[in-house]
Amino acid sequence: MAGGGALNLEIIELHQQWVLEAFRRGEFDQIEVIGEADEKEFFELCFKEKIVTALAQEMPTARKKEEVPLWFELAANLSLKLHQENSYYALERVVQCGGLLSALPPDLASKHLDPQTQEIWIQCRGFNDKNTYPRKTPCDHDTLRKAARDVAASRWQDWFNGPVQQVFQKYGFFDPSGIFIGDGTYLFVPDNPQYEGTVVMWFDEHNHPVDYDKLSPQERKTAHRERCYKLVSLLHVRGDCYVYAGLRLVPGNAHECPVLYEMVENFVRAVGKGVMKLLILDRGFIDGKNIGRCKQEWGIDVLIPIKRNMNIWEDAWALGKTEPWQSVPVKAPDPRAPVQQKPERIARAEAKRQRTLAERRVPPDPAKTQTHHDYCWIKGFGSWSELPVPINVLLMRDRYADGHAEEWALMSTRDYAQVERPRDDYGLRVKIEERHRTLKCFHDLSDFYSRSLNVIAAQIVFILLSYTLRQWQLWRLEAEELSNDSPQSIHRRLNVRKQYIVIYLARSYAQIPLLQFTREVLQLEGEARQKALAKVRLLERSLLSPFDDTC
Repeated sequence: MAGGGALNLEIIELHQQWVLEAFRRGEFDQIEVIGEADEKEFFELCFKEKIVTALAQEMPTARKKEEVPLWFELAANLSLKLHQENSYYALERVVQCGGLLSALPPDLASKHLDPQTQEIWIQCRGFNDKNTYPRKTPCDHDTLRKAARDVAASRWQDWFNGPVQQVFQKYGFFDPSGIFIGDGTYLFVPDNPQYEGTVVMWFDEHNHPVDYDKLSPQERKTAHRERCYKLVSLLHVRGDCYVYAGLRLVPGNAHECPVLYEMVENFVRAVGKGVMKLLILDRGFIDGKNIGRCKQEWGIDVLIPIKRNMNIWEDAWALGKTEPWQSVPVKAPDPRAPVQQKPERIARAEAKRQRTLAERRVPPDPAKTQTHHDYCWIKGFGSWSELPVPINVLLMRDRYADGHAEEWALMSTRDYAQVERPRDDYGLRVKIEERHRTLKCFHDLSDFYSRSLNVIAAQIVFILLSYTLRQWQLWRLEAEELSNDSPQSIHRRLNVRKQYIVIYLARSYAQIPLLQFTREVLQLEGEARQKALAKVRLLERSLLSPFDDTC
C-alpha cells in the first residue's frame, strides 16, 4: 500500500426525526437502498477470492506512475456500477453509503456506526501524501474519470475481450455446456454530434432501423430519428445465470456480422478451443464462410434460422415433401397440477384457485393457440456454395387451433439426436435480448454523462463486468447453500432478505424499512409529493434487485 497521509474523519449523523420531517415537506438530497446482503458481501467475496487483483493485473492505464493502485480503480468503478451510477461525481456518496469501505483493510479506509452516538464515521487514509484537505474518499473522483478518459476505447474493449475472459476461465465462469449467444443492440444518445463515434439513423416504432425514403406516409408518422451506437455482445448461458464473454462498441450503422465473428475468434484465442461449443445467432449473422470457420477452425457449432429468400430454404422444403415428419402436441399448463415444494394444504388451495381462474378465464383465441409442432430433420445439406461444411436443417410447422399453420426453419452444423432439441436451444436466444433490456432499464447502460468515446467504452465495460461478477456471486452463494441441503435456502437471493431506505439531507440521514418508506411517500401531499415522486421515479431502477427476472 503506497503512501499514508494523515487520518481524517467525515461524519454523517443520524437525525431520524429531523430528516423524516424534512422529507415530508419534500426536502431531501438523496435516497439510497441498503440491504443485509449488499455490496459489502460482494467485495468481501471478490477480495477473498482475489479476483479483483487478477482482473486488475492487465487493466489498461495511461499512467507511467501508479499513484492509485489499479485494483482500487477497478473496485471503485465496480462500486459505482453496483449503485447504477455512471457519473464519477457520485463517488463520494457511493463510498459513504455503500459497502466498499467496509470490505477494505481498515488502515486504508473504513466506515462504522458509533453505537452510542449513532453517527457514521468515515476514515480514509488514501494512497499518497498529496492531499492538503481532509479525504472523503480513498481517491478523488476526478482521478477515476481521467483514468478512464485517457485510455483508448479499443484498449478497454480488448482488455475485456482478452485478459478478463482468461480470468473468467480460471475462476470457472464457463460451464461444460458451452452455449453462447451473439447479438447486437442500439444505444441511443442525445442528438449531439460531439458524442464521438455516433451516427444518426431512422427507426420505426419498434426501434428497428428503417430507410426513411422508402417508408409510406403513414409509416413516417411513427418513425423517429436517433443518434446512436451499436453494441455487439457475446453472452454465455451458464444454467440460469449469465456471463458476458465479449463486447464491441461500433457506430450504429456498422454491420454487426463481421464484428461478431471477430469477437468469436478473439475469444477462442484468449481461452482456447473447447470452451465455446454452440453459438446461437439470429438471421442477421448468416455468413456461410464464417459459419464454416466456426466449425472447421474452432470446433464451434452454429445454430441459426434460415431466411426465406435463401436457396437452401427452397431446397429443404422441396425435400421435406418426401421426408418423414414428426408431430408433437403442444402441452398446455395444467391448472390442477400440484404446486411443488409447498405443504399439501397450501398446494390443494392453490390448485383450487387455479381451477376457479380457469373457469373464469376468457377462452383463448384459436388463431393464437398452438396445438401441434411438426418437425422434419434433414441432414447433410451441401448445396450452399459459401459454406465449406455440411449443414443440417430442421423444418417446422406450428399448427394452430383455427387450422392455419406457420412455417419456419433452423439450420445447424450440429448433428442433433433429438428432433425437438434445436428448437429448444434456439429458444435460449431471447436471453440476450432480455439482458439488453435489463442493462438498459435497470443499469443505465446508455445513460452517458461523457461524450468521450473512451469514457463511454469504459462505462460499458464496467457495467458488463459488474453484472457478470454479480452473477458469479449468485451462483457461488447457491452452490454453498445447495451443500447445506436446505430447500428453502436454495431460493434465497442476495438482495431480498431485508431492505431499508436511507434518506439523506445535508450531512444527516434517516434509515427506515422499505414498507414504512412506502407509507411515507403515499402520505405526501402537494409539492412535496411531486418532488418525491420525481426522485422516486429516478430511483425506481435501483429499488429493484439486480437479480429480479435475470437469474
